[in-house]
Amino acid sequence: MLVDDLEGTVHRCYGSMPNMIYIIDKNRRITYKAMWTDHDEIASVLANLVLADELETQGVRVKSSYTERINYIPAQYAGGLREKVFDLAGPKAWADYQKVFVGVPE
Repeated sequence: MLVDDLEGTVHRCYGSMPNMIYIIDKNRRITYKAMWTDHDEIASVLANLVLADELETQGVRVKSSYTERINYIPAQYAGGLREKVFDLAGPKAWADYQKVFVGVPE
């Protein structure tokens, strides 16, 4: 697991989306990336990586299978959720968010 520094060095290397996530496997291959964190999807991807390791340990040949999908999420959040999250995250998080979405209609 990699935890970024307070300056967001890794965050900027992989894109500046405010809630972006990458999962990189033990072979240093990006196995998952998403603009927005989806906890259920992350759990599924991690479970699949564990299953692959278990199968390989049992001598079963495992190969990767590429999947691509578009998820649709609400552009506006009820009850000011986005504002609450960014207020807690601080002014740098707001600045990063605005830098990515300047001029993008809500």
